[in-house]
Amino acid sequence: MSNLNFDEFSASSLEDWKRLVTKELGEKSMDTIQWNMDESIVVEPYTNESREVFAMELPAQWEMAQRISGADSKQWNQRALDALMGGCNALIMAEAPAQEADFIAMMDGVFLQYIHLHIERSADWKLTANALLNWCSNHQIAPKELRGSFGVNAMQLDDAELKSWTSWVKANFGLFRGFVIDARQVHNDGGSTIQEIAFALTEGHAVLVRCLDAGLTVDEATALLQFNFATGSSYFAEIAKYRAFRWAWKSIVEQYKPQFACSVHTHIQASTSRYTQTAKDAHNNLLRATTQAMSAVVGGVNGLLVEPYNSWNNPSDEAAMRWSRNIQQLLTEESYFEQFRAAANGSHYVESLTGQVLQASWAQFQQWDAQCASHGYDAFVASCVQAVKLNHDREIERLTNGERIVVGVNKYVNKADTSVVGGDAKTLTASLENS
Repeated sequence: MSNLNFDEFSASSLEDWKRLVTKELGEKSMDTIQWNMDESIVVEPYTNESREVFAMELPAQWEMAQRISGADSKQWNQRALDALMGGCNALIMAEAPAQEADFIAMMDGVFLQYIHLHIERSADWKLTANALLNWCSNHQIAPKELRGSFGVNAMQLDDAELKSWTSWVKANFGLFRGFVIDARQVHNDGGSTIQEIAFALTEGHAVLVRCLDAGLTVDEATALLQFNFATGSSYFAEIAKYRAFRWAWKSIVEQYKPQFACSVHTHIQASTSRYTQTAKDAHNNLLRATTQAMSAVVGGVNGLLVEPYNSWNNPSDEAAMRWSRNIQQLLTEESYFEQFRAAANGSHYVESLTGQVLQASWAQFQQWDAQCASHGYDAFVASCVQAVKLNHDREIERLTNGERIVVGVNKYVNKADTSVVGGDAKTLTASLENS
């Protein structure tokens, strides 16, 4: 066995493969097995080489997160403890409470020094941050050791507020990220992979510049940023998305000459897609979430939220929340994804696709970034919203004419399933499931 090799097998060339495929396709053209990732990228079903390698240093582990909401602090606390006992090591607070006493009750029995806490929304960020600071003091925990994020949108702060907030976070929470660039809405409104990356790059760059103008160094500014993405159902395209984004962001940060090499890296928090969930054959959403989670992990995210399979309608279904936790447990405990974080490195197909995604998203970023610089942030957002709507409308048309298949909705339909969605449901298939 020590002399095992493959010399007895003859090497096959790309031309050999093409001849075999041509024979199998018969009268069909090879173009019929290409697929369009979006208008700008045509993906070939093969590649035998990649001109570039996009391997990057990836986090050794990923945060297994669950978003928690509750009718009151007691219910929130119970759900948080269930999530932690179920294997999660990160909590996402959907909405911070208005009273510090409620915050303390929510944290009862939660050992924040051992997990990650991401606070998505707050009506008063200073109140929330002070509540967390006081909680640390009451539990003899150094706040600079806590890990997580405040979901503050830097572009909604004026210059004085931004300067005050960055100084305060830096002084009190050394490992907490003070700003979140949230690209999930681009995906959940029907935007393309390219648009999601370009939005994150454009807003991220705008926030970076504002932090520099506020007196921070590039190393300090990048440490304050977190990027949130949603993960779609196109397996390899989503792997390529995260890899391409990391390379693009690295290219942006390098222009500002950081002192520390780690500053070119960033924290990516991913979630599975609500947009691709369906009401009909709803348990198919568990399968969709599983492949989406796989894409995010192989793509190299820092943290992952698997949305409950019916989160488009009932994000706090406790059974569904448990199943979503179990998906991540299966990936780590039974499929060993945690041991092979760099699985995509060296894959010619993925490397080639990453290069195409990077090129297309960089071109869109340059256009939006120039618009943001010359006409202001609001002008960029307006252009982005318009582009996302066009892409959404295009996908609805593809869905309606059968060009895009969604199992259980327009293909292999279970006619016994009469589930419908409400008129305000923001999902890809809502128009086909509302009656």
